[in-house]
Amino acid sequence: MTTLMHWLSQSWLASVLDLVLVFFVVYEVLKLLKGTRAAQVALGIALVALLYQASHWLHLPTLEFVIRHSFLYVGFAVVVLFQNEIRTAFAHFGRNIRFSALFGWRAPKSPMAQYEDVLLAVTTFAAKKTGALIVFERQDNLDEYITRGVKLDAVVGYDLLINLFNPEAPLHDGAVIIRQGRIAAASCFLPLTLNPRLSKDTGTRHRSAIGITEETDAFVIVVSEETGMVSCVEHGQIKRGLGIREVRALLSRALNAAEGPSPPVRRRRRLLIEDTSGVDFVTADLRSETGETPAAGTPALVGEGRTSRMRERGVVDVAAVWRQGQHWAAWWGERCRALLFENFPLKFIAAVITSALWLSATKQDAIPFVLRGVPITYQGLQEDLIIANSQEVQEVTIRVRGPRDVVERLRPESFVVTVPLAGKNPGERVIVLREDARIEKPTNVEILEIEPVRITLNLERQVYREVEIKPNFRGVLPVDREIAEYQVTPPTTRVRGPESQVYALQAVGTETIWLNIHDRSFVERYKVDVKDPRIEIVGASEVEVKVTIRPIIIRRRVDVILDVPGTPPKRLEVTVEGPKSVVEKLRGRDFQATVANEPVAEHPFRRAVVVTPPPAVAGQVQIVAVNPSEVLYRAP
Repeated sequence: MTTLMHWLSQSWLASVLDLVLVFFVVYEVLKLLKGTRAAQVALGIALVALLYQASHWLHLPTLEFVIRHSFLYVGFAVVVLFQNEIRTAFAHFGRNIRFSALFGWRAPKSPMAQYEDVLLAVTTFAAKKTGALIVFERQDNLDEYITRGVKLDAVVGYDLLINLFNPEAPLHDGAVIIRQGRIAAASCFLPLTLNPRLSKDTGTRHRSAIGITEETDAFVIVVSEETGMVSCVEHGQIKRGLGIREVRALLSRALNAAEGPSPPVRRRRRLLIEDTSGVDFVTADLRSETGETPAAGTPALVGEGRTSRMRERGVVDVAAVWRQGQHWAAWWGERCRALLFENFPLKFIAAVITSALWLSATKQDAIPFVLRGVPITYQGLQEDLIIANSQEVQEVTIRVRGPRDVVERLRPESFVVTVPLAGKNPGERVIVLREDARIEKPTNVEILEIEPVRITLNLERQVYREVEIKPNFRGVLPVDREIAEYQVTPPTTRVRGPESQVYALQAVGTETIWLNIHDRSFVERYKVDVKDPRIEIVGASEVEVKVTIRPIIIRRRVDVILDVPGTPPKRLEVTVEGPKSVVEKLRGRDFQATVANEPVAEHPFRRAVVVTPPPAVAGQVQIVAVNPSEVLYRAP
C-alpha cells in the first residue's frame, strides 16, 4: 500500500486526479451559488484572493502580509455567511450517495394503484379550492418531522385525506406525511425555504414544500387554497399548474412505482434477439429483467408490437449486433456532448478557477527550510550481521527548498530515508546518503543538503554466549549489618550481539537492588539488565536473588582500671568482641574488674584478674583477652 501511494504521488496520474477533483469541487460550488445571495459574497472573496495573488506576483510584501493573515478568519466567515447553503450542499451530497444501490439493494416498490386515492383527493381539493400539503417519504428519513405532528399510521384513503384537510378539522393546518403507502402523521410543520429568488406572492404552504425538498429527497404535492392550482415540488424545484395526469406521471417517476403487478424476478441468459418484423433500436420504456423500470435514456432492443423470438443458442445476428453497436455509439455520443457542453459557462468558469488555483499552488516562489530529526531506516541487513557502532546514526538534518505552503507543512515524518544494506560484508562501510540512500520526499520539494553527508557503519557477525549474572547492589545497609553471602538462580543467561562486544562482556547485572531498605535476609526476583543497547538477552530475563544479611562483629581494646584493696591500682588492656554498634559505644569505666578468690597454683600471692562487661550488653559482648591476666594480691 505504501509503495502504491508513493508511486501515485510521483506520477502524472496524481496531478490529473488532483485537477479533476478540484474542478469537480469548484463546479459543484458554483452550481450551488448560482442565482443565490451568496454568489456576490463569493465573488468578493474571489476578488480578494486575486488581489492576494497579484500582491505575491508583484512583490508587494505589506499587502500580501495583511491579506494572508486576514484569510485566517475567512473560514469562520464562510460558515456564518453560507450556513444555509452549506447545509443544503451537504444534504444534496448525502442524497447522491446511496449505499443501498451500491450493494444491489433497493426498497420495494409500491403499486401506483394504492396512490389513486391520493390523486382523487387532490382533484377534489383543486375543485373546491381546499389547501393541502402532502409529503411522500423516499430514501431520506422524515422521523424528525413526523414526531412534530400527530402520528396516525393509517391506510391511505380518500375519505381520510378529505377529512384531514377539511378547514373545520383540527389537523388541517400542516402537512400529511406518507411513508410506504401509509399515512405516518398529520399536522406536521416543515422548514421554510430561504431562497430569495421566490416571488413574494409565494405562500407559506408552498415555501414549506420547497423547504422540505431542499433538505431531503421527499416529493410533495401542494394544492393552493386561493386558486386551487396543483403543484409538485422535488429537489427544491416547483412545477405549478399541473393536471392530474402530469401529477400522476411525476408521482410515479418520483416513487418509482409500478403501474400494475410486478412480474416475478427471473434471470435470463443474455442473448441477442432476432429481428423478424423490422426491429428498431430505440430508447425503451420497458421493464428490466429484475422488474425495475430502466432509467430514462437507457438503450434497449425493441420491435414492433414487442414481438420477437430468440435464435438458437450460439447463433448471433450480425446485423443486429451492428445496429446495436451503432445505437450504443450514438447514445454515448449524446452523453459525452451533454457532459462537455451542458451548463458550459459554469464549467468554463470552473476550469479557469481550477487553472488559477493550480498555477498558484505550483508556481510559488521556492523558499529554503531546514528540517531536523528526520529518521533513518536500515534495510536488507543479513540475519547474521549487526550494526556494531557505539552510537548508531538514527536521525539526519535535511535542508530543502520548495513552495511556501508545502514547506510550512513539512514534518520529519514527511521524509523517509532508507539505507540499503543488502549484500554488505562485515567490516566498516561508508554510506554516502545522497548517493546510496533512498529518500522519499513530498512533491515539489528539492533536497539541497543532508547532514551528515556520509555515515560509517561497523558491521560485525552476530554471536551467542553464556555469561554470568551478578546482582547490582546500590545503597548501604545499616551500620551494624553486612552481606554474608548471596545466590543468583539461574546463575547465567544467554546473550546475543556483535562479536567484539559479546566476548568483551564479563558479566551482566540485574536491575538495581537497593540495600538501604533491607535490614535482614531476603529473597526477591529481579530482571536482568544489559547496559549496552547493542547486546540483547535471549536467555533468562528474570532471576531470583537470595541475600543473607548478618550483624557486623568487631574486636576492640579498652582500658579498664583494676582498683581492689590489697593491691595498687593497675591499668588493664581488655579485648572485647561483639556487634559493631554495641562495641563501639563501650568505655573502660563500663567494665568491672576484680581478682579471683583463689590464688594461682604454686603462687600463693598471685590472683587471676576477672573482668565482666556491663549488665546491659552481657549477652552480646564477650571478653576475649585481659592483659595482664594475673596480679600480685595480698589479703588485707
